[in-house]
Amino acid sequence: MILGQWYEAGSAAAQPATLSFKEEGLYQLTLENALSYVGHNSTLAVSPRLGNVARKITFEDGSVFSTDNNDAIDKYFSKQHKAYSLLHTLESHSSLVIIALLVTILSTGAFFKWGVPWTSKKIAHALPEKTNQLIAENSLDFLDKYLFDDSNLTLKKKEQIQRHFYSNIVPLSKENREIKYQLHFRDWSDGNLSIPNALALPSGDIILTDQFVKLCKTQDEMDAVLLHEMGHVVHRHTLEMVIEGTFVSVAVMLIVGDSNGLVDMGVGLGSLLMSSAYSRGHEAEADSYAFKHMLAAHIDPASFSHIMTRMTEYMDGHNESNKRKKNELVEEEKKDILDYLSSHPNTKERIDIANQYSLCFKKGLEVCEVKGLQ
Repeated sequence: MILGQWYEAGSAAAQPATLSFKEEGLYQLTLENALSYVGHNSTLAVSPRLGNVARKITFEDGSVFSTDNNDAIDKYFSKQHKAYSLLHTLESHSSLVIIALLVTILSTGAFFKWGVPWTSKKIAHALPEKTNQLIAENSLDFLDKYLFDDSNLTLKKKEQIQRHFYSNIVPLSKENREIKYQLHFRDWSDGNLSIPNALALPSGDIILTDQFVKLCKTQDEMDAVLLHEMGHVVHRHTLEMVIEGTFVSVAVMLIVGDSNGLVDMGVGLGSLLMSSAYSRGHEAEADSYAFKHMLAAHIDPASFSHIMTRMTEYMDGHNESNKRKKNELVEEEKKDILDYLSSHPNTKERIDIANQYSLCFKKGLEVCEVKGLQ
């Protein structure tokens, strides 16, 4: 017999009551005024046990029996509510709580580290090509407004590069004929520094900065970087980044309970390109795409290592000059703005891999197994 309080459906008035159970699987509820109700145990809804919080048993008619005698409830309903017993066991033992917390943290970390990228990749490649064009819409305008200036290259130089790109490089990409590649030239300056870079929008628009063009000593060097950027487009890396960002934003919103965060999720792709870097896996995949197509087109992959080395030396030289002229705070700000190297991590490792592909090229191979490339 369990002592407690009974509440009529829709009423906050409590009446003293007792609840007892019979072997036939029946219960009997007896109220203070001697009224008695009988029913089958299977019709009862029992709340889970959480510490010493009063348990609530809800009857078919919506009335509720409340009691502090948790042990008696567990005894009568242990078979029907094993999950509740497990929950109580966990929260009653601090060591189990710590273990459960660690499992939760590790599971959450694994989800963000491997689950989100894997899911994002699957979703990105399942979407139609039109999706890339839609998310890239107005992105170049955004970049022109906040990042780029008009190119200072001569019209002759730009037309020469474009003719070669459309006639010699674009035909190498046979993976997705729906991609419409477009080449754009812009000047990217920060103070007196002209920044060398190339970046691709998911629509197939590829932007070359003036300083990048100036640092290229051969056409093969420029082609190597163009193929790398085409690799980003073909593998839909920007779309994956957008989807990953959405996953993280929604997860954070759910964790902190801020539904207003949905309003802030419409950040422009241009902002994403300015503030985010491709992952190591993305860079490795784009490198692999470029090297394999260079071998097929009989272009020495060493060209990639040459231009990457030159760009790295150019940026390192400028940073060294800044160290002599500016304090550490200004230098850190400059490092944040000029994030070319951070968006292309492990430059030395990538140069080494390009050189390994170059050895295959010199042997006349079009298929090359290289260690270290993801």
